[in-house]
Amino acid sequence: MKDKDKVNIIIPAIKLDEELMKCLKELNKLTYLNFFVTVALDYKPKNKIPKLKYKVNKLVVGKINMSKKRNIAAKKFNSKYIAFIDSDAYPNKNWLKLAIKYLKKKKGEVVGGPGIPFNNQNYSEKICYFSKRSKFVTGYLNFRKYKATKRYCDWLESCNLIMGKKFFLKYGGMDSARYTGEDKEFFERVRKKNPKLKVFYSPDLFIYHRERRFIGFLLQRSCFGMDFINLIKFNVGLKGLQPVLPVFIFIILFIIMFSNIATNLKLIILSSSFALGSGVIFLEIRKYIKSFKDIVLTIITIGLANLSFAAGSLIALIGLKKMLANKFYSYSRWNK
Repeated sequence: MKDKDKVNIIIPAIKLDEELMKCLKELNKLTYLNFFVTVALDYKPKNKIPKLKYKVNKLVVGKINMSKKRNIAAKKFNSKYIAFIDSDAYPNKNWLKLAIKYLKKKKGEVVGGPGIPFNNQNYSEKICYFSKRSKFVTGYLNFRKYKATKRYCDWLESCNLIMGKKFFLKYGGMDSARYTGEDKEFFERVRKKNPKLKVFYSPDLFIYHRERRFIGFLLQRSCFGMDFINLIKFNVGLKGLQPVLPVFIFIILFIIMFSNIATNLKLIILSSSFALGSGVIFLEIRKYIKSFKDIVLTIITIGLANLSFAAGSLIALIGLKKMLANKFYSYSRWNK
């Protein structure tokens, strides 16, 4: 195998914990062998990494965000390709083999695939995954949560990206000031300079990604809500305006609740709205959820996720984003 095709798999993490160790051990199973791994950590590891088939470079970079960690790791070591994956995830064994094949065939300048849940996820994680798979949470980008058909898309998540190192650095890497939305911002910045950019999604490039549990999931949605203005996309029609919808609905419900309308009429309006919304969500999620209990809990979780998103949006509008965004995101990741 030619050394010029070497891949640097970059994993930003806080510390060398069990999840990161799981990721490193699973990378040992990759069928593409011409790679090394770079882990960018907040803290110097106290425990040792077991012997693996590949080289692991450890960078202790302090308490900086994941975007900056990825940029440092990409610049530090020589490789033709770079692959990004999260510390709480691991790929299928053919992930790199197929990704490099697609890049060489010029399927796209950037390739990636979906993040599907761990096989041993608990019940809370399962319901949160079902919720994220719904268009009422992740919108027209929900195909990234399951093995959908191959397609070209606007952007892919930074937990599962493979591209040329020169390509990544040519466009300045990821915005090191961003805590969330860094992947979307990167693709939009690239597309301004390169309107013909091809981003290729393929289901066989799937990774297993641990889902957040209930509280962590809601905190994550709040963080995304704080960035709702940047999530709006005018070039994809009405579906690109979905980030505005939770805020709009929240404001309407708030006005109804505190208006001078009679209490009985308020209850009728609110209960009718809830029933209608639940019915529409039910029609969508019944396609991939079979258990009635799971359907009910997923509908409730989707509703709370949208309320959390709306709350985050309002936090941003009143100017508290800088104070709260990083804290919310950190707490969401550590939720057990």
